[in-house]
Amino acid sequence: MAVGRRWLSRTVATALLLLAGMAIPASPAAAVDTDPKFKFDLTGTTVSLGVKKKRIYLAITNLTDETPVALQFHVWPTELAWEKATVEWPEEGGIGECDGEPDRFYCHISSGMFPELLPTPGGTVKIPLDIHVREKHEPYEGRFEVQVDTAWDDDEPGKWIEERKWLTLNVVDDPEADLSVMAPDVKQSVRIGADGRLEATGPLNPGETGAVRYRIVNQGRKAVSGVKVTLRLPDGVSFTQPPKECVIDNVGRSAVCTYDTLALVPVDQDTNPKDGIHSAVELHNLVTVPATTKAPITLQGGVVQVEGLTEQVDAQSVLKRTELPANAVAVPAADVDASDNQDGFAIVVAAPRSDDDGGGGGLPVTGPPAGLITGAGLAMLAGGGIMLLLARRRNRLPHA
Repeated sequence: MAVGRRWLSRTVATALLLLAGMAIPASPAAAVDTDPKFKFDLTGTTVSLGVKKKRIYLAITNLTDETPVALQFHVWPTELAWEKATVEWPEEGGIGECDGEPDRFYCHISSGMFPELLPTPGGTVKIPLDIHVREKHEPYEGRFEVQVDTAWDDDEPGKWIEERKWLTLNVVDDPEADLSVMAPDVKQSVRIGADGRLEATGPLNPGETGAVRYRIVNQGRKAVSGVKVTLRLPDGVSFTQPPKECVIDNVGRSAVCTYDTLALVPVDQDTNPKDGIHSAVELHNLVTVPATTKAPITLQGGVVQVEGLTEQVDAQSVLKRTELPANAVAVPAADVDASDNQDGFAIVVAAPRSDDDGGGGGLPVTGPPAGLITGAGLAMLAGGGIMLLLARRRNRLPHA
């Protein structure tokens, strides 16, 4: 009865908002374009029965050579039973200017307020959302709808390009591990600081070194005792000082990294950040852009894929303390990210700096080796700012 009353109260609240004229803005009319300007996808919408929350990512890719002036996305639980499972904005807050209920909402991002969250030409922005599962005792399947709208400087005022997709949320009785990976686009040059940590030095220019960062998380119900990572770089880009766990191909663009001591437990078992047992980890691989690259340009085709090496471990009690790889930093469970076990990334190369600009993204000739631990605070911010959870809840916006 409690669930029923809660659902009823939410329904009444939504109706009152509609009557008060505070509902989510009406959808813009779909525009007819022979060449699409963007695409979007949302993966990882299958959850193991017994998992309360799983993070997924709405990936919006710019297919043009211009950056949009604004984008807006809507999430509608049209065919989801709220008392069983929903897709909501993260507990940390929605990204951009957001309005609506947590499970029925829209968020607005514009060049005037959050330009770092707009997809650059050829680039992708990945926006975190959360699946919440409330019914823990039986499998469930339901559909929800996502709409993404973009506005462009060369379009008519008030014109929005719209794309919609129906997606299926599955709660399945499958007590296995659920490894996921998320890799943002590479936009920053880096170098190794005096303390051995990576330091961002500005936009990535030809001839400089960047870092492919990727976050791996186990949001399933069974631990893995090791992880294998397969990386493929865009054409022309090569690995720089690869860690000992990685085998690089002859061309220098593909790597297979085997971390056979990197155990990842389910999130609900990751309760002590000091015990050496982790549910998620963030790694980086240093890469170099050729000095001959004609910039600005976005180099596409990067891919990172992960898989568990074994799934024979069921509880913390039989896990040995994890020896983190030299190029890894443990990620607290509260910051867990999720998508599928494969994710794509691009490398965004800025126009070359003039000598007067100073700085540089290359690794220093002297100093600590590149294999030391990366600072967790820099890790996702330097990847393009996609982890900035800019909460502006309950601020109703016009549909520009």
